[in-house]
Amino acid sequence: MPIPFKSSRLAYTFLAALMPHSAHASDFPPRVCDVRSFGANGNQQAIALSTKFIQAAIDACAAAGGGTVELPAGNYLSEPLVLKSNIRLHLAKDAILIATTDEASFRVAPDKERPVLGGGWLPFISVPDAQNVSISGEGIIDGQGAVWWERWRADVRANPSNPTVRRVTNRPRLITVSNSRNVLIEGVNLVNSPSFHIVLRNSEDIDITRTRITAPRHAPNTDAIDPTNSRNIRITYNTIDCNDDHVAIKAEKPDPKIPEGVVSNIYIAHNTLLQGRGISIGSETSGGVRGILVEHNTFVGSMYGLRIKSPRGKGGPVRDVVYRDITMTDVAVPLVFSGYYEGTPTNQAAVDKMLAAGGFVVGDQIYPPETDEAQAFQSAGTPRFVGVTISNLRSTGASKSAGYFVGLPEAAIADFVMENVHIEADTGLLVRNAHIKAKGLQIKARQGPPILLQRGGEVTATE
Repeated sequence: MPIPFKSSRLAYTFLAALMPHSAHASDFPPRVCDVRSFGANGNQQAIALSTKFIQAAIDACAAAGGGTVELPAGNYLSEPLVLKSNIRLHLAKDAILIATTDEASFRVAPDKERPVLGGGWLPFISVPDAQNVSISGEGIIDGQGAVWWERWRADVRANPSNPTVRRVTNRPRLITVSNSRNVLIEGVNLVNSPSFHIVLRNSEDIDITRTRITAPRHAPNTDAIDPTNSRNIRITYNTIDCNDDHVAIKAEKPDPKIPEGVVSNIYIAHNTLLQGRGISIGSETSGGVRGILVEHNTFVGSMYGLRIKSPRGKGGPVRDVVYRDITMTDVAVPLVFSGYYEGTPTNQAAVDKMLAAGGFVVGDQIYPPETDEAQAFQSAGTPRFVGVTISNLRSTGASKSAGYFVGLPEAAIADFVMENVHIEADTGLLVRNAHIKAKGLQIKARQGPPILLQRGGEVTATE
């Protein structure tokens, strides 16, 4: 059930009361379609493709009214698969569903009536235009990403002066849920996606819980969970260890049918977040984001913790966001809230020029100096963050800055509250074009001041 919003403060109450009880896939018919009955044998070496057998089990089970498609223990090499309404794909313990690395298998063809998402690639597992779907079990879904990552590196080496090549995720996604409702992803281990692991697009009532999502530190752009233009999402009790955003919430463009925002009602709680780039909103926010509750999460060794980041031209309203009861250990930069999100140029001379003018670099992003001039306001282009609260956050061992609050001169960060936030870091909190009300804020910087105020920056203590 959508959560009504009347004001940011009331929104917190609705979020707290309703989010933990949001809907997900319901019970399935008792029918079990074992993929072995359709010809798959799960041989140890997984040399032969099992695609047609697994897809046949899915299709037959769906045609009969739904049920469970069972993958017993074994190794199953497959091309892209499509799940349908009222289907539970269940991977038993020691079952491994392995994605082929054949590029042609992930390209659209007349016999593949599937949604194409992400650079024209087919996802390994698609849930398109469906209801009541589940991916569950103790098994593994392996995207065999190493082959794809090396192809990406070859492209970057061949185009060293083109920053677009470096940043484009021109590879398949592991799981994509599109235009669907009531979907549960529970218990499974998702490893080594070629790019993003789970992408939700134009979908509602999705529950992702008790999964483990893993990719190595050198794996490029391996976001764990990306809710895009979607609503009523629960992300709980997961363990995520990847090399990009743990969660990246995106609102690509406005929709007149959803004027309050194309993204709303997202609950992220009780997750363990290891290497990765944080729980993020953005970079695309022009469609509007509203009603996000992030609580009881633990970060260990991440590059970033909490982020809202969007560039001019792709920004929009982000409001009614609550972060609370967060623990961070050895997170390099705990907080980043920025209306600038621009990749560092590969041309070192351009970087040096901006730094000489007072700009700075955070990770692979570059920020202009505080003298940056205001630009024309755009309702579906200018990033603005209003009505955000961080409470009961404790971060120790930050190896870089406590954080960055960098709003735009044409759209300052407003109505931002920090309560009982304690951060120990190498350097303090930078605040520019941002108005923060603080109660119980403690920043311990090993060097320099705890808070660095730049133009338009304000931190006001409250009782």
